[in-house]
Amino acid sequence: MIDDITTALRHAQPPVAPVDRSQLQLPRDPEVFVEDTLLYVMDNWSQDLREQGHVLEEDLGWKDRTSHYPRYLLRMAGGSVVQLHFTGEYPRSLYLSISKGFRNGQQFSDARHLQVELPITTDANSLLASILEGLKV
Repeated sequence: MIDDITTALRHAQPPVAPVDRSQLQLPRDPEVFVEDTLLYVMDNWSQDLREQGHVLEEDLGWKDRTSHYPRYLLRMAGGSVVQLHFTGEYPRSLYLSISKGFRNGQQFSDARHLQVELPITTDANSLLASILEGLKV
């Protein structure tokens, strides 16, 4: 299952905007980082995954007021649902955990689980490259 997910994610490489050198400094507000960089990458990735028949959407019912990082649901073309959960503590750490989803949105499986450590950067290209590199299992 995780192999199918990582294969789909690795093959979906959306075009990312050119680096804006004037915005290389991390914002103080984690919501700005999430909105300007993380959500931008994930929105573009979602469009590319949709072309493969998969649906990646933000879990709008999830809100972590401590880390501010989002959680996504990836509905695979075959019907499986997978959670992509960003965790960490801004601006010190950022991780992407991928696991099979369950009916209860609060459950999280570590039985078939992959976690990737990511850099906290305003460079969307670098963030995407780090995600893709981390998926090479």
